[in-house]
Amino acid sequence: MLLRFEVGNHRSIYEPVELSMVAIDKDRAAAREVAGVDERVLTVAGLYGANGSGKTNLIDALAWLSYAVHTSLRHWEEKLPVNPFNFLAEPEPTRFGLELVVDAVRYRYELAVEESRVVWEALYSYPEKRRRTLFERDGDDLTFRRGSRLTGGGRELITPLTLVLSVSNRLTEEIDLVAKRLRDVEFADQLPMRFTGGPRFFRSRFPRMLHVGGDRLIAMFSEPASNDLLDENNTAQGVRRRQRDTALAMLKFADLGILDAEVTETPVNGSGDRRLRLLHDISGDPLPLELDDESDGTLAWLNLIPELLSVLEKGGLMVVDELDASLHPVISGKLVELFHNPATNPGNGQIIFSTHDTSLLGHLNRDEVWITSKRPSGSTELTPLSDFRGTNVRRSTNLERGYLQGRFGGVPKVDEFVVREAMAAVHQS
Repeated sequence: MLLRFEVGNHRSIYEPVELSMVAIDKDRAAAREVAGVDERVLTVAGLYGANGSGKTNLIDALAWLSYAVHTSLRHWEEKLPVNPFNFLAEPEPTRFGLELVVDAVRYRYELAVEESRVVWEALYSYPEKRRRTLFERDGDDLTFRRGSRLTGGGRELITPLTLVLSVSNRLTEEIDLVAKRLRDVEFADQLPMRFTGGPRFFRSRFPRMLHVGGDRLIAMFSEPASNDLLDENNTAQGVRRRQRDTALAMLKFADLGILDAEVTETPVNGSGDRRLRLLHDISGDPLPLELDDESDGTLAWLNLIPELLSVLEKGGLMVVDELDASLHPVISGKLVELFHNPATNPGNGQIIFSTHDTSLLGHLNRDEVWITSKRPSGSTELTPLSDFRGTNVRRSTNLERGYLQGRFGGVPKVDEFVVREAMAAVHQS
């Protein structure tokens, strides 16, 4: 599970900010006991703030790190695609820090990069609450823990532009274990694309991305080769039947009027074109509708299901930018509850999301809410709601009302007078 994520000098984030998943109010089912750490760990974190305050940039930073671990070996041959704060007088490294628990052991990963090289990279473990160095890299100087048995070939692949974690499968099992957790973060509403140095690391606006994610959905909703139920031997047909039934239950859970799903196959140029259609309840009859004709809300929820089920069942981290973009507030609230409830989240899966939906604050505890705002310098500031003291916020506080009243910041300052004055000037001319 993720404990903390830190970033500095990335897009609008200049001074380092930290997002913590460590619980403040610990006597709740949503605050999980995790072997290997003394703290209780949260399964939900919601980012709030005005437009342009940096919510997406924090998510973008986590996406950058995940993608860097996944692909720096294969694609980064000329320069590192860093995106530092715009208003720097002199170039500075972009820095990341991350703490997580894997198999009851706490790990800390650190990375500092600039366009021309990896400046610093290190991985530490705390198997008995004492720090153990797995590797440290200071420029070209790379050292591994004494006694490490490297599986071979990995060290030779590490260049000034390549992360050590990108070649983890050729180093040690423990290093690879941490790298896999970073590679496997699910960015459910944004699909990875080859980085081109553009304004966003990921494509945004997820409702119309089924042309890319379709294979995973088609596999999930396809009928198993056999209609046998899951038997005592855990057959492949039984597992696929259970997965399909669970995915269909998630569709029905959202109250979209869907009875079933079907996968059709049409011959095209000598091969089969497989397409997913949802069967809607029309006056008691199941009638199919093509995905192109479905609403954005239905497609948004459908596209979340594969990642959502994987994280809830097996654990891991799911990240969603603009959770409220196409989902009804009731569905968003129920999604948060799925992660809170140990019965529906047995794998201790976690979700981090950004949103403007203040109704979700009624589903969140004070230590699950983070506020982004802009400093006078134009950089992003990240503040946990639990930092607010006194009468502003208590565990019993109505968080939605307090947020909308501006008690915690993160609310746009709208000046109607400026607009009226400008319109009057136009009218007079």
